[in-house]
Amino acid sequence: MVGGIYRTVSCTKYAEGKKYPAPALEITLHNMVGEKVLEKIKFPIDTGYEGSIMLTSDLYQHFLIAELPRILWKNYKTLTGMVTMRIARAIVKLSNGIEFETFVETPLFGTGKLLIGRELLNKLTIILDGNKENTCIAEEVA
Repeated sequence: MVGGIYRTVSCTKYAEGKKYPAPALEITLHNMVGEKVLEKIKFPIDTGYEGSIMLTSDLYQHFLIAELPRILWKNYKTLTGMVTMRIARAIVKLSNGIEFETFVETPLFGTGKLLIGRELLNKLTIILDGNKENTCIAEEVA
């Protein structure tokens, strides 16, 4: 079978962009001791970012309890050079109620920003509906 039939489970309106609206997902984040750090916040999707979830350095402070050892931190090649990312474990809850463990990252130097990257996206089936400006989580209909 070449394709499949999918039904949407939940949708998030695109986030405001500088010129065009940006695909986004609404998520809730908990640290590994169960504290809710962010609730129902829209994170822009960036398929150029290989990680799971990037946070600002201020928000990342709430996840230090589960930070990975420095030897496991990642380095990303960017237009401005190599960027080292601090990494911690976290629990993400999506708008459809699905919850799972993931990683959050922030740059070792600099402030970071809010992004969802490919590591998290590759765990989901999503539909980018540009006409309606919705990012939808979907599931395959058997």
